[in-house]
Amino acid sequence: MNPTLATNKWKAAFSWESLGVAVLLLLGALLRIRQYLTGRSLWVDEAMLALNIVNRNFAGMFKPLDYDQGSPIGFLLAEKIFNVLLGKNEFALRLFPLLVGLISLWLFTLLLERVFNCWSGLSHLPDLPSKSRAVPGNPDQSLAEQTKTVELRSRRTLSGAGLLTALALFALNPRLVYYSSEVKQYIVDVAVTISLLLIAAPLFSPAPRKKHFAWLALAGFVALWFSHPALFVLAGIGLALVIMTLQRRDYSSLRALIGIGLLWLLDFAFLYLLVLKDLSRNPYMREYWQGAFLPVPPWSDPAWFTTTIAQDIKVQFGMPYAVFLVFALMLVGWIVLFFQNRPYALAFACILFTTLTASALQFYPVFERMILFLVPIGIILLGKSVEALYQWSHKSRPLGVFAVCLLAGALLYGPAVTSLHAFIQPKYPEHIRPTMDYLHASWKDGDAMFVSNGALPAFRFYVPFYGLERVSYQFGRREDYQHPENILRQLDAFKGQPRLWVLFSHVYEKGDFNEKDYLVNYLNQIGDKKREFRVPGTSVYLYLYDLKNK
Repeated sequence: MNPTLATNKWKAAFSWESLGVAVLLLLGALLRIRQYLTGRSLWVDEAMLALNIVNRNFAGMFKPLDYDQGSPIGFLLAEKIFNVLLGKNEFALRLFPLLVGLISLWLFTLLLERVFNCWSGLSHLPDLPSKSRAVPGNPDQSLAEQTKTVELRSRRTLSGAGLLTALALFALNPRLVYYSSEVKQYIVDVAVTISLLLIAAPLFSPAPRKKHFAWLALAGFVALWFSHPALFVLAGIGLALVIMTLQRRDYSSLRALIGIGLLWLLDFAFLYLLVLKDLSRNPYMREYWQGAFLPVPPWSDPAWFTTTIAQDIKVQFGMPYAVFLVFALMLVGWIVLFFQNRPYALAFACILFTTLTASALQFYPVFERMILFLVPIGIILLGKSVEALYQWSHKSRPLGVFAVCLLAGALLYGPAVTSLHAFIQPKYPEHIRPTMDYLHASWKDGDAMFVSNGALPAFRFYVPFYGLERVSYQFGRREDYQHPENILRQLDAFKGQPRLWVLFSHVYEKGDFNEKDYLVNYLNQIGDKKREFRVPGTSVYLYLYDLKNK
């Protein structure tokens, strides 16, 4: 190999951008592994799903879940496998989300390469020839071409400030870090979205091959089993491909897309009849997500959009400041992407369109963790804004470099501070295990117990760990929060009991009503508080009352 070509290949492999990518991947992995290793107790949502996983066999994963839970069957089966192999504990149940979270870092890097290659115009860069072939009259031309190709490949793979900013936003995103170690499916939604966008990439070319259609068909079929919002991602990608094939008048590809769409619809119909039908009719879930659906018509409630955008950017991207500026940067990023890589811009827009349409039809809430799958798209658009600023200002150095660093720093500040703080001082909000240990050590024959509704799932999950299976207890019901006097009547039944334990976790609050304060005030009226146990930093409260003397 020619020394000059070898040197350029070495530079391509060991550029500063490559080093930056490696550091960010490592940092993202460390944040996720640290969150996993905290070993915090399952909180109420995790515990409700975990009880379905550990108390059922594999066949039970295909039936409607208890505790008003809904989760893709593929995710449940994967969780059940880890449960069977590794046992009934947090580390076993959170291992699958962790692995998916780590893999998603790598997948997102690959997607960034696809999206950001447009700055160099290298969407269809040819492979390097295996042997150097000189052009007559210019024996050095083949070497020059190969050298240029190596350099261009490096620029395509690592296209600078925008790519690194996007990868940093993904690696440091507090929500993506957190959901990489939670017994819920939301990080899988993220990985599925990224994977589908990657698999669809060859179909964005002017002359897609049949095998690429086959891969997308198979990927979409499997994705629907692991992710509910995969339906919107597939519909968005499919719609974008249909538009592009119609523009090219490529009717052969259009027929293939129609066939793929029918396959996906049959797959979804089967899943709907199997489990999604019951979930869509669940009255509690519809009540819980009330207000998270797109208003119809959209102009009937403009405040809904401003509130939703502000909340989602604050929560999903970890940026509680200048939220509408961040939103404006996403719009700018999409416009830039439209001119530089139109297929992906169209796919992103169609995915958002199908998601909002489903929300307007009251099928899917567009708020909080339910739209975590859209976060990678938002991050890419923010990265595109930074890349655009870099491209437009590169002739004005060092002022341009300063402007790029300022914008990237402003975007990264919130996510970085939140994630690094969680790395140093992890939070344990509903860490119930120490309380269960204390209860086990303090329990006496004849004791009675009342468990609040919010604490019930975690209490039931951990009871076998502490030998409390035979403990008789009463518990609050969710419907009683609308009529809290019913809970007081439950407590009245314990009058005359010298030792009543009362457990709170995931305390219900609405308006001026606070479940714990309401019940503790009443208990203080009908009895004497003997003990109170709470680990600092948690929201788990255990009280011992004597109700015999009053």
